[in-house]
Amino acid sequence: MDIDERIINKLDILDEKIDKLCIWKTEMETEWKHHLSEMEEQHNKKLRRRDLTMVIFGLGIALAEAVRSLGII
Repeated sequence: MDIDERIINKLDILDEKIDKLCIWKTEMETEWKHHLSEMEEQHNKKLRRRDLTMVIFGLGIALAEAVRSLGII
């Protein structure tokens, strides 16, 4: 009877450790997903800023060429 109780106690301890590991893993996954979404958002902001800059430069060059072709400059 004593051996059975010890085995059951050890199994309970292992079960608790497994539960703690599962909780830890879930928390880490949540933090990782949050981190990735933040990084993706920052990257998208940089891409939008770059695209806007390229559009502004393109419009500026187009305007300069239009003015030049009209003989204003």
